[in-house]
Amino acid sequence: MRYILSLHPDVVCLQEVSRLNKQWLSTIPGYTINSCIESKHNHPLEKHMYILIMTKQKPIFVKKFKYDYAHHNSILTRLYAAFVHFEEMHHVIAVRLKVKGKQIQITNTRLSCAIGTSDRVQEFKTLVRKVKHKTIPTIYCGDYNVVDSKLFNRLTGWLRGFTRFDYLLDERASFEKLFKKEHLVNIFRGKSTSFVNRPLLQLDHILVPKTFLVQSHLLTKKRYGSDHRILVATIQI
Repeated sequence: MRYILSLHPDVVCLQEVSRLNKQWLSTIPGYTINSCIESKHNHPLEKHMYILIMTKQKPIFVKKFKYDYAHHNSILTRLYAAFVHFEEMHHVIAVRLKVKGKQIQITNTRLSCAIGTSDRVQEFKTLVRKVKHKTIPTIYCGDYNVVDSKLFNRLTGWLRGFTRFDYLLDERASFEKLFKKEHLVNIFRGKSTSFVNRPLLQLDHILVPKTFLVQSHLLTKKRYGSDHRILVATIQI
């Protein structure tokens, strides 16, 4: 986190943040924090996990949405509940900022890794439908858990509740088709944001409207204790 702050970013999006780390982040001067629960622990509140958006500018609008009401029953979901005692809440947080006299919207979430491709695609469709604004452009950030490797999906699909139809889908192509439909650019397409380069796993995304200029983008080699790499982008609004 100290590396991220050393870059003096205007916006920071984080997923899977513990309550303790959330409290620490709230003490950092110069930033406003907005959050929602990502995963609810069955025991003490201190064990909940959160999704955060940190902004230098105080948002003019903040809203939290639930994008999926389904109860998924994959083997991985059951293991997650039995051993880690977490239940995914399927929440997304959206904030609006005024930049150069114009409003922009930024969203942050984490899509489930314990479901099939078609279910995850539907989650993203619902998310966009709920947060999209007709006149305010949106930047979509988050850990979408998209698996680029067909072989990886074939080997692990049984664990994640894949249907026969899911095994036939190209997961990356399915998501890129959605991004194209929404006129969004996947800045880090073709880059593995996981701790491994092979198989390619671009789990994390920053999606920007085609009208925005991406001046630079960086995927860190170091992971700073996480199993994901840090995505950094300079975007001209």
